[in-house]
Amino acid sequence: MLRSLRVHVLFFIVLFVIAACSNESNGEQTKEKEDPEEKQEEKFNYPEAAKDAEGIIEQGPGELVEFIQEVEDLESIDAEEMDKKLNDEVKALPGDLSVDQAYDFIIAKVGFPYKKPAEMYDAFDSEYKSPGERAEEEKPKNIVFLLDSSGSMAGQVSGGVKMDLAKSALNRVTGNTDPNTKIALRVYGHKGSSEDKDKKVSCDSSELVYPLNPYEEGKFQDALNDFKPSGWTPIATSLELAKDDFNEVGDDVENIIYIISDGIETCDGDPVKAAKEIHESDLDVTVNVIGFNVDTKGQKQLKETAAAGGGEYKDVNSKTDLNKTLDDMIGDVKKNIDEDINEAKTGIDINTWYSEQSSELRKIHDRFIGITQREYGLLKRYINLLYDHEKLKKGAYTDLTDMIKERKEIMESYSQERKDKLLKEVEDSRDKAREELEEKKQE
Repeated sequence: MLRSLRVHVLFFIVLFVIAACSNESNGEQTKEKEDPEEKQEEKFNYPEAAKDAEGIIEQGPGELVEFIQEVEDLESIDAEEMDKKLNDEVKALPGDLSVDQAYDFIIAKVGFPYKKPAEMYDAFDSEYKSPGERAEEEKPKNIVFLLDSSGSMAGQVSGGVKMDLAKSALNRVTGNTDPNTKIALRVYGHKGSSEDKDKKVSCDSSELVYPLNPYEEGKFQDALNDFKPSGWTPIATSLELAKDDFNEVGDDVENIIYIISDGIETCDGDPVKAAKEIHESDLDVTVNVIGFNVDTKGQKQLKETAAAGGGEYKDVNSKTDLNKTLDDMIGDVKKNIDEDINEAKTGIDINTWYSEQSSELRKIHDRFIGITQREYGLLKRYINLLYDHEKLKKGAYTDLTDMIKERKEIMESYSQERKDKLLKEVEDSRDKAREELEEKKQE
């Protein structure tokens, strides 16, 4: 009897243990079923994409297009290279992405930058000012010219020898600068020769021949006569040394460099890095570059140098090109204020201002449109990539396409509205200036 009781007790204990293990096993299975969802959530960790204009501007560019600084840079996007970068990441995404998840992903990767063109609208001045008022508002400028004096500058272009044309253009444009503008001239590559044996002495040659001062015709002409085209091309070294050529820092002065070169750096320096450093220094120097009869390889490096320095690149191939480009880029050619005021009195200046401001607004708007169109094309490409890898829920493809189309329309509407508003302000300011002009004429 006692033995039978023990058998029964043992039997119930065994049943209890089996049940407990079964429950524990079921719990583990439940946990295992939950884990994939948790892991799926962890795998998809992309920020929520903004869906209004202000948010889109503030969110900035996607991870793969952060290099874009200018609309022109959009042309350098290599979609096939991006495909390779995104392909593995797309494969690792969880299946059955919702429309919002897929949208967040492609925007985080290839959403385009809108902040810079939006800031151009912010900085746009829609109020007309007379020539006298504009002259009073301009910051004094410090301009340092870096002139290539390497051997290749002895070459010919339309109009004459490159070095002779450069000297003549510099003398003319500096002679027409405002008296408050200070200029300096640094030359490089003017020692030694272009032979390998002279590389070191030539690459070390970067000399300030006219220190930063208002233009003095005799002294500047003497400085121009003091060198001739000779050796190699140390652009980076000259940019580094140019930091000491400026003697004023702050918000009340504008520091500018103009490089005139007919080729790339040949002294193993990095002009792009040097331009970036001086631009981002306390001097806040803008580095502009004029490529004088430069080949394709040279244009690429010089364009990158200008971009890194926050400035412009212009390509010239003749005497006429160089003179016009210097005038246009410097934008500091001295004007007779009395003559400008007389033009204002006849309405010429007002009409010119209105035409220029209208044109500038169109350019800013075109910049926006260029971005929205290129972005739409790339986003659609990656919707197809998600679809091809079967990452989208059923019906999500159409909804996702509608979302990127709506994003495009939102940004185009934003730009159009800002353009129209500013253009109305420009027109109102023009009309007000004309009324004041008529009142003065009647007096």
